[in-house]
Amino acid sequence: MNAHYDDFDAIRAAGYALVEEAVHHLEGPFDGPVTTLRRPAELAAAFAAAPPAAGRPLDAVLARVRADIARESMRHAHPMYMGHQVCPPLPVAALADALVSMLNQSQAVWDMSPAGTLLEARLIDWFADLAGFGAGAGGSFVSGGSAGNLTALLAARATRFPDAWRRGNPPGLALLTGQQAHYSIARAAGILGLGADAVVAVPTTPAGATDPRAVAEALDALAAEGRPVLAVAATAGSTPTGAYDDLPALADICQTHGVWLHVDGAHGASALISTRERHRMRGVERADSLAWDPHKMMFQPLSSAVVLVRDRRTLQRAFQQDAPYLFHGQEDADAPVDPGAWTLQCSRRADALRLWIALEYYGTDALAALLEHTVDLARALHERLETAPDFEALHAPESNIVCFRYRPAGVPESELDALQDRVRARYIAEGRGWIAATTLDGRRVLRVTLINPRTEARHLDAMIAGVREVGVA
Repeated sequence: MNAHYDDFDAIRAAGYALVEEAVHHLEGPFDGPVTTLRRPAELAAAFAAAPPAAGRPLDAVLARVRADIARESMRHAHPMYMGHQVCPPLPVAALADALVSMLNQSQAVWDMSPAGTLLEARLIDWFADLAGFGAGAGGSFVSGGSAGNLTALLAARATRFPDAWRRGNPPGLALLTGQQAHYSIARAAGILGLGADAVVAVPTTPAGATDPRAVAEALDALAAEGRPVLAVAATAGSTPTGAYDDLPALADICQTHGVWLHVDGAHGASALISTRERHRMRGVERADSLAWDPHKMMFQPLSSAVVLVRDRRTLQRAFQQDAPYLFHGQEDADAPVDPGAWTLQCSRRADALRLWIALEYYGTDALAALLEHTVDLARALHERLETAPDFEALHAPESNIVCFRYRPAGVPESELDALQDRVRARYIAEGRGWIAATTLDGRRVLRVTLINPRTEARHLDAMIAGVREVGVA
């Protein structure tokens, strides 16, 4: 057998080679494009052959990794990467993946991951303390914000409608959110059986936050129709613009109407680790649940995400399976509750270990400084766009996301939407950098997420100059 289970010299050699390849991808040089310029069909051809019956030498495998995968992947560490909310992870956090995988602990039950489940519980307590949830809080690591939002809404349903797990949802059940809510909120409504049409999306303020007055009016209208409400899903750090909802105002409204308040803080909740930026999350302590992705603004590898509830019992009620082959109850009075009893997933990695290693090694001050650097970059970019005659800044950034339009003189308003997409495509195709696009208020706009600690002010200038150059080509 060629598995090398007991050839520890070979295992170490493979480990060193894999680490070298990983570090090579991180260290640059970054003088080329941010991502592949090859077409999908050309890339796919490299993987057309079936896996070999006999193994190949590792150096041959890694040569193909470098040529066909690493070189053709998105390089998040490239300082001209200003795309979506995926970070270049902290190196030690990424390398810790090898240890997590080698230990291969299953987080479903305590006796399959004795240390890992306790470590996860401690980190959940730490996150809950940052959110101000108090001693009765609970939560779980999940795969990302989408799973976190779904899990939180399951907890809301179990609390508001205890029979729904067995009997289904009450007729007309609605879910209220803002127009900048992440698509996973509507997806959760579909998965929960409400139907995506049950989502009531209210208007936003000029800054892009959910309008509290519109929420109150919508709740009154739903009550007049006799429609029950599952929850209000607020957003802290929206995907389109990075806007933070007015959580104190929404908490007041939800308290008045007796409605569950969930906060999708997948992107923005990491502001809680920064003394300077944590005011953005004011009022989160009054929410019933919170989704939070450290794999965004805490610079952790995918996936590192948590869902938190202010009252852990609400999460325990959300899942009501009987699985005596796995969950054994509290046979040992000293054993913790099996975490798989209140999560969507059974098979689940010990991602908490990787995050714990990163926190212990770097410290929270270092992570806060990285977050603040990206926020400062967003403000610096906004200042540049405000003074540029051929650009239009669309909002003052509250986090590290900036939306803008390129609008050179002489281009009719009717042609600006097509121009944004054309400029972005040329900018990326020429290897100048990587930026995203979205639609705001019916208009196509360019969008950047400054999520790379290597990006500096000079790279912002290069991006603006690059957009101009391809725009006149």
